[in-house]
Amino acid sequence: MKLAAHPELLDRVAAQYALGVLRGGARRRLEQLAREDPAVRAAIHRWQARLSGVAELQAAAEPVDKVWCGIEERLGWKPAEAHAQPARPLRPADPAGGWWQRLWSTPVFWRGAAAAMALVAVLAIGIGVRLAQQGEAAPAEVVAVLNDDRAQPAMLVSWDAGARSLIVRRLDHMELSERQVLQLWALPAGGKPRSLGVIGRAPEVRLALAHLPEAVPALAVSIEPPGGSPNADGPSGPVVFKGPVIHSRL
Repeated sequence: MKLAAHPELLDRVAAQYALGVLRGGARRRLEQLAREDPAVRAAIHRWQARLSGVAELQAAAEPVDKVWCGIEERLGWKPAEAHAQPARPLRPADPAGGWWQRLWSTPVFWRGAAAAMALVAVLAIGIGVRLAQQGEAAPAEVVAVLNDDRAQPAMLVSWDAGARSLIVRRLDHMELSERQVLQLWALPAGGKPRSLGVIGRAPEVRLALAHLPEAVPALAVSIEPPGGSPNADGPSGPVVFKGPVIHSRL
Protein backbone atom coordinates (compact mmCIF):
# COMPACT_ATOMS: atom_id res chain seq x y z
CA MET A 1 0.00 0.00 0.00
CA LYS A 2 1.28 3.46 -0.93
CA LEU A 3 0.92 5.45 2.29
CA ALA A 4 0.94 8.84 0.54
CA ALA A 5 -2.24 7.83 -1.30
CA HIS A 6 -4.11 7.79 2.02
CA PRO A 7 -3.70 11.30 3.53
CA GLU A 8 -5.69 10.68 6.73
CA LEU A 9 -3.79 7.48 7.55
CA LEU A 10 -0.46 9.16 6.72
CA ASP A 11 -1.29 12.11 8.98
CA ARG A 12 -2.22 9.81 11.88
CA VAL A 13 0.90 7.64 11.52
CA ALA A 14 3.13 10.71 11.19
CA ALA A 15 1.60 12.15 14.39
CA GLN A 16 2.26 8.88 16.25
CA TYR A 17 5.84 8.92 14.98
CA ALA A 18 6.40 12.51 16.12
CA LEU A 19 4.85 11.72 19.52
CA GLY A 20 7.13 8.72 19.96
CA VAL A 21 4.29 6.19 20.40
CA LEU A 22 5.03 4.41 17.09
CA ARG A 23 7.45 1.68 18.07
CA GLY A 24 9.42 -1.29 16.75
CA GLY A 25 9.02 -2.49 13.19
CA ALA A 26 6.28 0.01 12.39
CA ARG A 27 8.58 2.91 13.26
CA ARG A 28 11.45 1.48 11.20
CA ARG A 29 9.17 0.92 8.20
CA LEU A 30 7.92 4.51 8.35
CA GLU A 31 11.51 5.79 8.51
CA GLN A 32 12.32 3.72 5.43
CA LEU A 33 9.28 5.14 3.61
CA ALA A 34 10.29 8.66 4.64
CA ARG A 35 13.68 8.17 2.99
CA GLU A 36 11.99 7.04 -0.23
CA ASP A 37 8.86 9.20 -0.38
CA PRO A 38 8.97 13.03 -0.02
CA ALA A 39 5.26 13.12 0.95
CA VAL A 40 5.84 10.86 3.95
CA ARG A 41 8.91 12.84 4.94
CA ALA A 42 6.97 16.12 4.70
CA ALA A 43 4.11 14.76 6.87
CA ILE A 44 6.56 13.78 9.61
CA HIS A 45 8.28 17.17 9.44
CA ARG A 46 4.93 18.98 9.72
CA TRP A 47 4.07 17.14 12.95
CA GLN A 48 7.55 17.58 14.38
CA ALA A 49 7.30 21.32 13.71
CA ARG A 50 3.86 21.50 15.36
CA LEU A 51 5.08 19.73 18.49
CA SER A 52 8.49 21.36 18.77
CA GLY A 53 7.33 23.96 21.30
CA VAL A 54 5.04 21.79 23.42
CA ALA A 55 7.66 21.27 26.13
CA GLU A 56 7.65 25.01 26.78
CA LEU A 57 3.95 24.88 27.69
CA GLN A 58 4.49 22.52 30.61
CA ALA A 59 5.95 23.91 33.82
CA ALA A 60 9.02 22.09 35.12
CA ALA A 61 8.23 19.45 37.72
CA GLU A 62 10.55 17.48 39.96
CA PRO A 63 9.44 13.82 40.28
CA VAL A 64 9.18 12.28 43.73
CA ASP A 65 12.06 10.03 44.79
CA LYS A 66 10.14 6.79 44.18
CA VAL A 67 9.21 7.77 40.62
CA TRP A 68 12.72 9.04 39.84
CA CYS A 69 14.32 5.82 41.15
CA GLY A 70 11.97 3.79 38.98
CA ILE A 71 12.94 5.83 35.91
CA GLU A 72 16.65 5.35 36.65
CA GLU A 73 16.17 1.58 37.00
CA ARG A 74 14.20 1.32 33.74
CA LEU A 75 16.88 3.29 31.89
CA GLY A 76 19.62 1.11 33.35
CA TRP A 77 21.23 3.98 35.25
CA LYS A 78 21.07 2.05 38.52
CA PRO A 79 20.51 -1.65 39.34
CA ALA A 80 17.05 -2.68 40.43
CA GLU A 81 16.72 -3.43 44.13
CA ALA A 82 16.94 -7.13 44.88
CA HIS A 83 13.75 -7.13 46.92
CA ALA A 84 11.68 -5.39 44.24
CA GLN A 85 8.71 -7.49 43.16
CA PRO A 86 6.72 -7.19 39.93
CA ALA A 87 3.36 -5.53 40.28
CA ARG A 88 0.49 -7.96 40.80
CA PRO A 89 -1.99 -7.82 37.90
CA LEU A 90 -5.42 -6.42 38.62
CA ARG A 91 -8.12 -9.06 38.94
CA PRO A 92 -11.81 -8.55 39.49
CA ALA A 93 -11.84 -11.54 41.85
CA ASP A 94 -9.72 -9.78 44.50
CA PRO A 95 -11.16 -9.95 48.03
CA ALA A 96 -13.27 -7.27 49.72
CA GLY A 97 -12.09 -3.75 49.22
CA GLY A 98 -11.86 -4.12 45.45
CA TRP A 99 -8.88 -3.83 43.14
CA TRP A 100 -10.09 -0.39 42.02
CA GLN A 101 -9.81 0.96 45.58
CA ARG A 102 -6.21 -0.28 45.95
CA LEU A 103 -5.29 1.06 42.51
CA TRP A 104 -4.18 4.44 43.82
CA SER A 105 -1.44 2.93 46.03
CA THR A 106 0.27 0.87 43.29
CA PRO A 107 3.42 2.41 41.72
CA VAL A 108 2.58 0.80 38.35
CA PHE A 109 -0.62 2.84 38.09
CA TRP A 110 1.18 6.17 38.47
CA ARG A 111 4.35 5.24 36.58
CA GLY A 112 3.10 6.71 33.32
CA ALA A 113 1.16 9.64 34.79
CA ALA A 114 3.81 12.28 33.99
CA ALA A 115 4.23 10.97 30.45
CA ALA A 116 0.45 10.87 30.07
CA MET A 117 0.17 14.55 30.97
CA ALA A 118 2.69 15.48 28.29
CA LEU A 119 0.95 13.23 25.77
CA VAL A 120 -2.40 14.84 26.53
CA ALA A 121 -0.97 18.31 25.94
CA VAL A 122 0.50 17.21 22.63
CA LEU A 123 -2.65 15.45 21.44
CA ALA A 124 -4.89 18.32 22.52
CA ILE A 125 -2.81 20.74 20.45
CA GLY A 126 -2.83 18.36 17.49
CA ILE A 127 -6.59 17.85 17.67
CA GLY A 128 -7.17 21.60 17.99
CA VAL A 129 -4.99 22.38 15.00
CA ARG A 130 -6.65 19.74 12.88
CA LEU A 131 -10.21 20.81 13.73
CA ALA A 132 -9.32 24.45 13.24
CA GLN A 133 -8.04 23.63 9.76
CA GLN A 134 -11.34 21.87 9.02
CA GLY A 135 -13.36 24.84 10.27
CA GLU A 136 -15.19 22.82 12.91
CA ALA A 137 -16.35 23.77 16.40
CA ALA A 138 -14.20 23.71 19.53
CA PRO A 139 -12.12 20.51 19.83
CA ALA A 140 -12.94 17.69 22.17
CA GLU A 141 -11.28 17.88 25.58
CA VAL A 142 -8.88 15.10 26.47
CA VAL A 143 -9.85 13.54 29.82
CA ALA A 144 -7.54 10.51 30.13
CA VAL A 145 -4.74 8.51 28.55
CA LEU A 146 -4.99 4.84 29.52
CA ASN A 147 -1.81 2.76 29.63
CA ASP A 148 -1.23 -0.96 29.16
CA ASP A 149 0.68 -3.18 31.61
CA ARG A 150 3.98 -1.87 30.17
CA ALA A 151 2.99 1.74 30.94
CA GLN A 152 2.63 2.46 27.20
CA PRO A 153 -0.27 4.65 25.94
CA ALA A 154 -3.03 2.33 24.74
CA MET A 155 -6.19 4.45 24.63
CA LEU A 156 -7.14 8.14 24.44
CA VAL A 157 -10.45 9.27 25.98
CA SER A 158 -11.87 12.71 25.08
CA TRP A 159 -15.11 14.55 25.90
CA ASP A 160 -17.16 16.15 23.11
CA ALA A 161 -19.38 18.62 24.96
CA GLY A 162 -21.32 19.56 21.82
CA ALA A 163 -22.30 15.96 21.04
CA ARG A 164 -22.52 14.95 24.73
CA SER A 165 -20.33 11.91 24.19
CA LEU A 166 -17.00 10.36 25.08
CA ILE A 167 -14.65 9.73 22.16
CA VAL A 168 -12.51 6.63 22.70
CA ARG A 169 -9.52 6.16 20.37
CA ARG A 170 -7.41 3.02 20.54
CA LEU A 171 -3.64 3.38 20.22
CA ASP A 172 -2.91 -0.29 20.98
CA HIS A 173 -2.56 -3.31 18.70
CA MET A 174 -4.31 -5.87 20.92
CA GLU A 175 -6.05 -8.61 18.96
CA LEU A 176 -9.49 -9.69 20.17
CA SER A 177 -11.53 -12.71 19.16
CA GLU A 178 -15.10 -12.54 17.89
CA ARG A 179 -16.24 -13.41 21.41
CA GLN A 180 -14.35 -10.55 23.06
CA VAL A 181 -15.05 -6.82 23.31
CA LEU A 182 -13.58 -3.94 25.32
CA GLN A 183 -15.63 -2.12 27.98
CA LEU A 184 -14.84 1.26 29.58
CA TRP A 185 -15.24 1.75 33.34
CA ALA A 186 -15.23 4.75 35.66
CA LEU A 187 -13.40 4.01 38.93
CA PRO A 188 -14.74 6.18 41.77
CA ALA A 189 -12.58 6.62 44.85
CA GLY A 190 -15.29 4.84 46.83
CA GLY A 191 -17.90 2.38 45.61
CA LYS A 192 -18.04 -0.01 42.69
CA PRO A 193 -16.79 0.52 39.10
CA ARG A 194 -19.41 2.07 36.84
CA SER A 195 -19.70 1.12 33.19
CA LEU A 196 -19.41 3.98 30.70
CA GLY A 197 -20.19 1.76 27.72
CA VAL A 198 -18.99 -1.08 25.53
CA ILE A 199 -16.18 -0.07 23.15
CA GLY A 200 -16.28 -3.27 21.14
CA ARG A 201 -13.34 -3.89 18.80
CA ALA A 202 -13.45 -0.68 16.73
CA PRO A 203 -10.38 1.63 16.59
CA GLU A 204 -12.61 4.60 17.51
CA VAL A 205 -16.05 4.82 19.07
CA ARG A 206 -18.38 7.40 20.64
CA LEU A 207 -20.17 6.63 23.91
CA ALA A 208 -23.23 8.81 24.48
CA LEU A 209 -23.39 10.36 27.97
CA ALA A 210 -25.74 12.98 29.39
CA HIS A 211 -22.83 14.56 31.27
CA LEU A 212 -19.31 13.81 32.44
CA PRO A 213 -19.10 11.51 35.48
CA GLU A 214 -18.47 13.39 38.71
CA ALA A 215 -15.60 12.71 41.13
CA VAL A 216 -13.98 9.96 39.07
CA PRO A 217 -10.19 9.85 39.56
CA ALA A 218 -9.47 7.03 37.10
CA LEU A 219 -10.75 5.00 34.15
CA ALA A 220 -10.10 1.38 33.19
CA VAL A 221 -10.84 -0.97 30.29
CA SER A 222 -11.58 -4.68 30.58
CA ILE A 223 -12.07 -7.54 28.13
CA GLU A 224 -15.66 -8.79 28.25
CA PRO A 225 -18.04 -11.06 26.32
CA PRO A 226 -20.22 -9.47 23.59
CA GLY A 227 -22.72 -7.09 25.15
CA GLY A 228 -20.50 -6.24 28.10
CA SER A 229 -19.83 -7.60 31.57
CA PRO A 230 -22.57 -9.81 33.03
CA ASN A 231 -21.31 -8.84 36.49
CA ALA A 232 -23.32 -5.98 37.97
CA ASP A 233 -20.50 -5.18 40.40
CA GLY A 234 -17.82 -4.49 37.77
CA PRO A 235 -15.61 -6.21 35.17
CA SER A 236 -15.91 -9.95 34.72
CA GLY A 237 -12.78 -10.21 32.56
CA PRO A 238 -9.19 -9.01 32.91
CA VAL A 239 -8.44 -5.28 33.18
CA VAL A 240 -6.01 -4.47 30.35
CA PHE A 241 -5.79 -0.64 30.30
CA LYS A 242 -6.01 1.93 33.10
CA GLY A 243 -5.03 5.49 33.86
CA PRO A 244 -5.79 8.57 35.94
CA VAL A 245 -8.36 11.11 34.82
CA ILE A 246 -6.65 14.35 33.84
CA HIS A 247 -9.57 16.69 33.10
CA SER A 248 -10.16 18.98 36.09
CA ARG A 249 -13.96 18.71 35.94
CA LEU A 250 -13.97 14.95 36.42
